Amino acid sequence: MSNAPDDPGHRPPPPRQGDPQPYQGDPRPYQGDPPPYQGDPQSYQGGPPYGGYAPPPPNQPPPPAGPWQGPPPGYGPPQPGPQGSPPYTPRPTGKGFFGALLDANFDHMVTVKLAKFIYLVFLTLISLFALVILWYGYSILKWNTILGIMVIFAAPLTWIFYVLIVRVSMEFVINQFKITEHLKAIRERGDLR
Repeated sequence: MSNAPDDPGHRPPPPRQGDPQPYQGDPRPYQGDPPPYQGDPQSYQGGPPYGGYAPPPPNQPPPPAGPWQGPPPGYGPPQPGPQGSPPYTPRPTGKGFFGALLDANFDHMVTVKLAKFIYLVFLTLISLFALVILWYGYSILKWNTILGIMVIFAAPLTWIFYVLIVRVSMEFVINQFKITEHLKAIRERGDLR
């Protein structure tokens, strides 16, 4: 025997504690229908329909424009700061290369000072490697023309590839050290606790 939902003897079980209660209806009484739409009174008085723009009547000057107040706050050129507060410039550290090299607290970074030198050393080694590949390509050209041409074309591609890898790696390392320096400067100013 099944109890269909439209069966008059069927009742749903009572709600359990914590279950949301079913909708009981709006507690406010019915207020009636809103008044019907009366239309746009301005359109019958010769104005623009629906409150939109209408061109000025012919042979009349346009209405005078109010004075321009400038862009809203937050837009436009930056406002000058208070007088007497100079822009932030990192203070000089005072330690040279050897002073930073012998710094046991690692407060001064040597890698940033060596980065240009390290990059030039890698650039020189990669260029020599590419020249060696080019020389091998010319020597192979005597025995196997196709292989020699392939090796000659591989030399500049190899140079570009390795220079790109070294450059990206150096930029990553320098970026990490620059982040450390800037965070240290922010901490010294008291902006970061």
